[in-house]
Amino acid sequence: MQTPATILICDDEPSLRELMRICLGPRYSYAEAGGTAEAIDLVEQLEPDLLLLDVMMPGGSGLTVVEHLRRNPRLASTPVVVISAFTAEADRRAALEAGATDFLEKPFDPEHLEALVEELLAQAQ
Repeated sequence: MQTPATILICDDEPSLRELMRICLGPRYSYAEAGGTAEAIDLVEQLEPDLLLLDVMMPGGSGLTVVEHLRRNPRLASTPVVVISAFTAEADRRAALEAGATDFLEKPFDPEHLEALVEELLAQAQ
């Protein structure tokens, strides 16, 4: 039996982390971070298969997590989906320039999130 992909969900709102887990279902393994420093620690410890990442979190911008990830050769190719309420084109561009793989606006469409995660995990294999 294949080990399930590990998804690190980084958002300061516990209810949103739970919503993402519910949307994606039981086929994945999950870890959660509520702040930037915790997210960086978990990225290093777990080497997750994919990150779902909010921009505004305690301890700094979620984009610093993306930048940290991209500087680590072991983790540089890890897919990162930034999920943010900041939806201006400049915010989207900043996330992608920092190294995010994709960008979703809050509130997100659960089916779109699920399809995007499946697609990115398939591409990463």
